[in-house]
Amino acid sequence: MKAQSEKEITKAIRGCLKALGIFHWKHWSGPMTYPKGISDILGIYKGKFLAIEIKRADGLLTQDQHDFLRAVRSHGGIAFMARSVDDVIDGLGVRDRFLV
Repeated sequence: MKAQSEKEITKAIRGCLKALGIFHWKHWSGPMTYPKGISDILGIYKGKFLAIEIKRADGLLTQDQHDFLRAVRSHGGIAFMARSVDDVIDGLGVRDRFLV
């Protein structure tokens, strides 16, 4: 089975966030991106800033991405790396919403 691309993972995660009613947007980075390492998906969840960095199964965080996630957490936000929808469900603590 072929590993999912970041684009495919992003689409699945955004679908999950939409289903959960979480306000979010995809950040499109480029050469003038500031701050460095800004996460792929940004949003607001339960009144807190949300940052999700998406990586393929074999992807690694850059130092700038690690620093950005740490800065968001240090200011009271929710920030994590996700390789799948399951990582988002766990990162947001909503696993119980998916159990029958």
